[in-house]
Amino acid sequence: MTIYCLSIIGCKTSGHSLALKNEVTNIEIYEKHDAINYGALASQQIPTFQDRSSLSRGLFTPVVGGAVSLATNAIKKMISKERAKYIANYSFALTDLYFYDQLSVESVFDPVGMQFNGFTLIRTFINSQKQTDTAFIAQFELDVSASNEIFNNSVFRLKLTDFQLFFSKIKMTKAQKNNINMDIEITFNTSYVNELGQLFDNVELGKFYLLIRDAPMDKNDPNYTNFYESLKDSRVEGRSFIVPRSYGYYKNNNGDLSKSYSQGAYSISAKVTESANDRFVTKILSDNSNQIIEMVGKGAKSVLSK
Repeated sequence: MTIYCLSIIGCKTSGHSLALKNEVTNIEIYEKHDAINYGALASQQIPTFQDRSSLSRGLFTPVVGGAVSLATNAIKKMISKERAKYIANYSFALTDLYFYDQLSVESVFDPVGMQFNGFTLIRTFINSQKQTDTAFIAQFELDVSASNEIFNNSVFRLKLTDFQLFFSKIKMTKAQKNNINMDIEITFNTSYVNELGQLFDNVELGKFYLLIRDAPMDKNDPNYTNFYESLKDSRVEGRSFIVPRSYGYYKNNNGDLSKSYSQGAYSISAKVTESANDRFVTKILSDNSNQIIEMVGKGAKSVLSK
């Protein structure tokens, strides 16, 4: 397993919390040889035109679930950017990564050799004893429960395997009773060139959203353990296309140049927003079919917040 790590040093902000001094945010990428278990994939039929015309005679059975649209709309809460003293934002980023562990001679979306297996977000700070302390950890993994979706639709999903919140970066209100809200927005981007020589720079492949509400900060809270345990192994909202491979060449066994597709360069970024007051939380519409989550306009906010 390969781990890549990037640290971003933040400046000390106003004294809203102890978890602010010399803040460091880390993102660690986890890579695994053959992240997909190819042997566990079930055989699938790719019918011809004649096969499809034989449906009435029962000669062909369509792929179960392959043609089912993901038309799931859900109303989600997102933290408002108003009242900055009760809101804290910080980010993570890592670039120059490779999605696959080998070149391909098949296609731009050939998933064979996929090595991306997940990542972890970690924020640390210097506590009052001048020691490095951990504020929060969120660990995400590739969701392989539906690996056929990667092969059939060139789409992958994530699941949350661990989430621990020890210190907040925001000012806590008495009404909040040591509970906070946290939104994590994860974005995958890539740059590549196709067979026509067209360049595509910093293209967004997909987004994921983890929306945490009323997370207890007090370990003595009777719901503390159950709350964080309930988050484990849950699917994260959103999806992303697998990384397209750039068109290029490689030197084959005969010493000649042959056409090939790259290992798929990509970058990953995450934005975290913390909020301590539910009045500053607004609702947004999540469309899982295209993975775009848009903030609702001011007019709709007043209606949805009632």
